[in-house]
Amino acid sequence: MRGARPADRGPDAPHEAAQQCLVRDANETTERLNAERTAVAVRTALRCECGDPTCESHLDATHAEYEAVRAYGSHFIVGLNHENPESAWVLSENARHAVIDVVAGDARYQVRARNPRHAWTDADDWSP
Repeated sequence: MRGARPADRGPDAPHEAAQQCLVRDANETTERLNAERTAVAVRTALRCECGDPTCESHLDATHAEYEAVRAYGSHFIVGLNHENPESAWVLSENARHAVIDVVAGDARYQVRARNPRHAWTDADDWSP
């Protein structure tokens, strides 16, 4: 069920989390290049961070929207209905994309630990 907190992670959660981290890293590079463009230049679309290695969806997001997602190591920007309800909550969505929070234990730990923007400790993590 969409938006429901899963009791446990799904069988594909570790692989899915690794894929999400790889795409997040690629999107970080894309967004750095977008930020360097002039105001009239067309932004390069971001890749969907859904965790499906076969997903080829691209998303349009403003720099502010992207930065809001990146403010949290467990948040990802995905295409509409690309979330996995076994491992993530949908936090918000608009006509162009959704923002999810990875909540499954092992997957959450992995995506936060591999967050390129922030170092964190176990004390920073959420409590169940």
